[in-house]
Amino acid sequence: MRIAAEWAEKIDSGELRHGDPLPTREELSATYGVSKTVIRDALGLLHQDGYLQSNTRRGTSVFRLARYELPMYVLEADDRGRDAFTDAVEAQGGRPYQHIRVETIVPSDSIKSALELADNDLVLARRRMRTIDGIPYCITDSYFPYDLVKGTEIADPTDIQRGGRHVLREHGHEMVRHRDSIRSRRPHAREISELEISSGLPVIRHDRTSYTASGQPVRLMSSAFPSDRWELTYEVEK
Repeated sequence: MRIAAEWAEKIDSGELRHGDPLPTREELSATYGVSKTVIRDALGLLHQDGYLQSNTRRGTSVFRLARYELPMYVLEADDRGRDAFTDAVEAQGGRPYQHIRVETIVPSDSIKSALELADNDLVLARRRMRTIDGIPYCITDSYFPYDLVKGTEIADPTDIQRGGRHVLREHGHEMVRHRDSIRSRRPHAREISELEISSGLPVIRHDRTSYTASGQPVRLMSSAFPSDRWELTYEVEK
């Protein structure tokens, strides 16, 4: 664990970068004065936590994709008529894309509570897999009261280039207040599969509930960000 932590720190600090090769097990064994079994276990921990990748020809190397900053405070605050996530990624040189599917679902208790729904109310789920340069970077599921958005562009599984918040505004449901919840946890099965991440890499779970001026919750946006690929930033004004 000590050896794994030392190499994780080298990678996190930027001393080692994506694609940099690691010494062989024999070299690491000699460096640390331990058996190759100990080195194997240390590398196994790093693999599990998503720090390394192995190739039969090139051996073991660092796995650290480009990290993007996502300014959470501007996702809803601008009036430019474009998707704020797309703008943020493009400003940092990335090429964003999203795969979208839309489902009508019976809400879980947590979704029902967040949207203050009655027992028989349905929810429209707009599920997006966001990629950057073709690599999965985050999952974002947005939940809306079904009766509120049925027949709108939000119910259509195509890209809304100006952003869903503008669609809600156009239909008389402008979002003026947001409540964020952020926590870190191990990835769930869907996240491991769709984000193509290791089981030991934590994800940042971000939930944002959005309200109209009257206090009605109109959207719950739940995102899973692989922790090695994102920095979520906020600005707080007095």
